[in-house]
Amino acid sequence: MSIVSDFAVSVIAYILERSCTPVKQRICHLVRYRSNVRNLMERVQTLKAVRDDVQELVKAGQDKGEKIKSEVSNWLAHVIQIELDVETLEDKFNKNERQDCCFGWCPDWSSRHQLSRSAKKKTEEINVLLSKGKFDGVSLPAATPGVDAMPTPDFVPLESSMLAIDEIIKTLKDELNNISVIGVCGAGGIGKTTLMKQVAKRAKEHNLFDDVAIATVSRNPNLKEIQCEIAELIGLRIEEESLLGRATRLSDRLKQKSKVLVILDDLWERLELENVGIPYGNEHNVCKIVVTSRSSKVCSDMDAKKIIKIKELSSEDSWSLFTRKAEDLIHSPTLCQAAWKIVGGCGGNPNSIVTVARALRNKTLDVWNNAVQTLGECRTTSSSGVPVKVVLCLKFSYDQIENEAAKQCLWFCCLFPEYYSVTMEELVVYGLVDRLFPEAGTLAEVRTGMLSVVDFLKSANFLLEADREGSFKVHDDTRDVVTSIASERGYNLMVKALTAWPAEGLESCKRMSLIDRGIRKLPDKPECPQLLTLFLQNNAFENIPDSFFQSMRALQFLDFSYTYISSLPRSIQCLEGLLSLRLENTHLRDASLLNKLNKLEVLILRGSRLEQLPKGLEKMTNLKLLDLSDNSYLQGIPSNVISKLSQLEELYIGNSFGDWEIEGDGSQNKANFSDVAALARLTVLHIQVKNAKCLSINFDGRWEKLQKFRICVSNDYSDITSAKSMHLKNLSYPIANWVKLLLEKAEHLVLTRSMDLEDIMQKDVQSLNGLKSLHLRACNMNYVFRSHMFQKVENLEELHIEYCYSLKEVFHLEEIEEENAKLTRLRELILVGLPNLMSIWNGNLSVAHLENLNVMKVEECWQLRNLFSEVLARRLRQLEHLAIINCDNMEEIISNQQAEKDEAACMMNLSNIPPPRPFQNLQKLIISKCKKMKRVLSVSLVRGLEQLEELTIVECNQIEEIITMAMGEEDNKEGDQNMLPQLKILTLQNLPKLGTICNDELLLEWPSLRELQVWNCRNLKKLPLGLYDAPRLRKIKGHLTWVGGLEWKDENAKRWLQPLLTEERSIR
Repeated sequence: MSIVSDFAVSVIAYILERSCTPVKQRICHLVRYRSNVRNLMERVQTLKAVRDDVQELVKAGQDKGEKIKSEVSNWLAHVIQIELDVETLEDKFNKNERQDCCFGWCPDWSSRHQLSRSAKKKTEEINVLLSKGKFDGVSLPAATPGVDAMPTPDFVPLESSMLAIDEIIKTLKDELNNISVIGVCGAGGIGKTTLMKQVAKRAKEHNLFDDVAIATVSRNPNLKEIQCEIAELIGLRIEEESLLGRATRLSDRLKQKSKVLVILDDLWERLELENVGIPYGNEHNVCKIVVTSRSSKVCSDMDAKKIIKIKELSSEDSWSLFTRKAEDLIHSPTLCQAAWKIVGGCGGNPNSIVTVARALRNKTLDVWNNAVQTLGECRTTSSSGVPVKVVLCLKFSYDQIENEAAKQCLWFCCLFPEYYSVTMEELVVYGLVDRLFPEAGTLAEVRTGMLSVVDFLKSANFLLEADREGSFKVHDDTRDVVTSIASERGYNLMVKALTAWPAEGLESCKRMSLIDRGIRKLPDKPECPQLLTLFLQNNAFENIPDSFFQSMRALQFLDFSYTYISSLPRSIQCLEGLLSLRLENTHLRDASLLNKLNKLEVLILRGSRLEQLPKGLEKMTNLKLLDLSDNSYLQGIPSNVISKLSQLEELYIGNSFGDWEIEGDGSQNKANFSDVAALARLTVLHIQVKNAKCLSINFDGRWEKLQKFRICVSNDYSDITSAKSMHLKNLSYPIANWVKLLLEKAEHLVLTRSMDLEDIMQKDVQSLNGLKSLHLRACNMNYVFRSHMFQKVENLEELHIEYCYSLKEVFHLEEIEEENAKLTRLRELILVGLPNLMSIWNGNLSVAHLENLNVMKVEECWQLRNLFSEVLARRLRQLEHLAIINCDNMEEIISNQQAEKDEAACMMNLSNIPPPRPFQNLQKLIISKCKKMKRVLSVSLVRGLEQLEELTIVECNQIEEIITMAMGEEDNKEGDQNMLPQLKILTLQNLPKLGTICNDELLLEWPSLRELQVWNCRNLKKLPLGLYDAPRLRKIKGHLTWVGGLEWKDENAKRWLQPLLTEERSIR
C-alpha cells in the first residue's frame, strides 16, 4: 500500500471510532478493502477444495450408475456461480489496482468501497455454502430399470413353460397358503432363468409386489455379488465391506418393504439366506422367495414348501421351437425327416434345441444327416456333470462354427466366472492381442470384426445378452463343454474354483483364470512356461513375489485389476513379449519397472495411485491404447512423451492431469497440449485441459479420425458422460478449428461462462445436428433459440440452462416459419437460476413443436408468472414429469389470459376432432416454494390427468385449495368421481393456508391412492376420504397432533382410516 493510502487508512480508522453506524459500515468497507478481498480469495480456495472432494464423490457415484442427489447438484451449481462471480470480482480488483491514479497516490475510493462490500458479501455466501456442503452421502442408487427391462431374448410361450409360469404366479398370489419359499427345479438348459424373468415381469405387471429382485447364485456363490444384484434392483446402495454388515443393511431394507419377491437362480447347494441378508419365514413374511436348481433336493434343502418341476419339452413343443429357430429350412421334405430325428436327439432341452437349430441354418443335407448320426450316439457317462444329450448337442453345434475367430472368442469368454458379464471392450483387446483378425491393422478394425463375431455367437445361442448393455454371458453348460473342447484342442484353459494358486497342471497351461477367488498369497516362482494369458483380477493379495514372473516369459495378456498391490515385482521386466497389461483400480504407486515392456499394445492404469508416469513410456511406441484416467495423484506428464506414441489410437487421460502447457515450448516437466494434438491416429480421446486458451489456438494436428471423445476444458470432469462429449469453459469468439470440428460431431455439450455465445452459434458453428444434449451455465445471452439456432440443433433431446443471469427468453418464435421451429426430439428441459427470464416461449406459439417433451423442471426463475399457454399445454402430450421449484412470482401453471384462451378456442373450432387435454400423460407433478401461487389444479385440468401417479406440493404459502372449481367450469359430479384414477402418492407439506384438498361437492374416488402424506398443514381438518373411496390406501403420514384434530366423514371412515395413520416419513 502506498504512503498516502496508509495515512488515509489511519485517519479513517480514527474517524471510524467516532462515527454513527451507517457511516461506520461504509468506512469499514474502505478500511478493510484489501483484507476483505484477501479473505474472499482464501475462502474461495477453501470452497474449491471442498468442491473437489464433493466432485470426487459425485464421480464415484456416477461410475456406479447412481443418481446424484438434487441438493448436491444444486450446491455444485451454486459453487460454480460463486466461482464465476469471484473471478469477476478478482478481475475488477486487479483492474482497480492498476488504474489507481498517480501511482497509488490517489485511489479510486468509490470502486474500493463497492469491491470491498461485494467481497464481504460473497465471503458470507461462501460461508453459507461451506456449511451446507457437509453432505450425508452425495448420491442415491440409480432409478434402476428393474425387471421390466431385463433382456429375455427369444422367449417362446410354449405350453409347458406357460403352465409353469401360471402355477408359480398362482402360488405367489395366494396369501393364505403360508408358503414363503417356492422351489423350481429342472435340467440345465431347460429354461429356468428365462422362465424366472417372465415370472418377475408378470409379478410386477400384476402389482403383486413392491419390488422384485433376481440374483444368480451359480455353482460357486459369491455372496457380495448376490447382495449387489438384489440391492441394485430394490434401489439400495451397500457400502459396508464385511459380509455381516452388508447382510444387515440388505435385511433392514427388505424388512422396510411391504412385499418383496426375491428370485435366487441356479442354486447348486443350500444357501444360508441370513448370510445374504434375506429375511424369510413366518416372522418375516415380507419376502417371498423363489429358488431354482437342477436338483429338487436343493429346493427341499432351501425349505421350499412347494416345488414345481420344469419338465422337458413335449415332442410338439420341441418341434415348434426347433422350426422357429431353424426358420423355413425344414419345409423341405428331405430335411423334415432329418429334423424330426434331430429334435428327438435334443431330449426336450430348449437350450440344446435352439443351439442345434441355429447351427443348422443354411447348411447342406449332409450336415443335417451328420447331426442325426451325432445326436443319435449313446453314452453312459456325461462330461463335467452335463447331461449326455446336452454335451452332444453343444459339441455338434460348436463343430459347425466355421469361423476360427468366433471359436477363440468363445474360448476367451469361458475364462470368466458364470456371473461375470464380459464387455465388448474386453473382447476387442483380446482380439487385438491374439491377432484374431490378421487383416485388421487398427483397433477400430478389430472392433468391427469383433462386433460381427459377437453377433454370430449370439445368433448361434453361444453368447447370451447380460443385464448391462454391451455385455454378454455364457451359459454354464456351454462353458463346461466349450472349456473341455478347447483344452482337448490345445487351447489348455484352466478355469477352476480355487481359493489358492493351483498346485498342478501348470507346465502345459496356456490360459489361466483365477478371477474373484479370494486369493491372498501368490507363489514365489511358479513354473508356467507356456502361459499366454493370466487373469487374477478381484483378489485379495497385496504383494507379488519378486520372482513371480521369471518362468512366465511367454505371457502376452496379464490382468491384476482390483487387487491391493502397491508395487510391481522386478521379474515383470522378464515379460518382454507382453502385449496387454491391465492394472485398473489398484493401489499401485510406482510403475517404473514397466520400462522394458516395449512391445505393449494395451496399457491400462486407470484408477491407480501413480504420482509419475512409468519411466520409458515414450519407448512404448507400439501402444495402441493407453488408459491413465482417474489417477488423481498424478503430478505431471513430461513433455515430448505422449507425442512419441505415434501408433496410439485410444488415449484416456480424463480426470487425471489437466495442467497442459498451451503456448510456447513448455517445461521439461509439463507436457504441451500440442503433444496430444500431434497424435494423428487417434480415434478415441478422453482429456481434461484447465487452460481455456486452447479453445482459440489452432494446432498443427487435426483430429478428423476421432470417433469418440470426452473433451473437458474446465475443472469439472464429472459432467462428461456420453461417447462424444465436450465441456468448454470461457469459450469465446473466434474459436479454433479443432473446436469447430468436434463441436459439429458432439452429442453432449456443456458450455460454462461463454460470453459470446450468440455470435459463436451464428458465425462459427455451421451445424450441431449431432447434438443430443446441451447444457448452458452462466453464459451471456438474451435468447437461446432464435431462427438460426433451431435449424442447427434439430436432433436435440436435452436442454439444461443454469445461472444465465441475462437470459430473457428461451424460445424466441418471432419471424420463424413452422417447418424451421421443430424440436420434435426434445425430451428434457431444465431451467435453473434464471432471475431475468421473462418467458420460456415468446412469439407465435402455434409454430412450436415440442410433442416429445417428457421432463421439465423450472427452478429459481423469479420473473416467470406461468409456464404454458393453453395451446402449448395441449401439445405436450408426452410430458410425464413436471417440477416447479422456488419461483417466487409463479401464479399458475397454464396462463389464464383471455387472449390465449381465445386463440386456443379458435384452433379447436378449425377441426371437428376433440382437442387433447393438457398433460394427458403427466405422471409426476412437484410444486415447491411458489409463494404467489394460489391455484394449483382446476377441475378442467384434473379431468385430463388420467396418468398422474405422484403429486407433491410443498411450501406454497398462498394455496388454500388443491383442486379448485374455476368460474364457468361445468360441475359434472358423476364424471368427476373418476378424476386422478392413477394417483398413488399425494404429499402436502408446509401449506399454512390450505383448508381443503377439494370442494365438498366434488365426490372424488381415489382408486389407486396408496400413500397420503400431510406435514405442517394446520388448517387442513378434513380428508376427502370415505369408507370405500381409497381401497388401496395403506398409509396416512402426518404429525400426531394434526391427526388428533381431523374431522371424519363418518364413524366407519374413522375406524377404517385411523389405523393407517403414522408419523413415519418415507424413505425416498
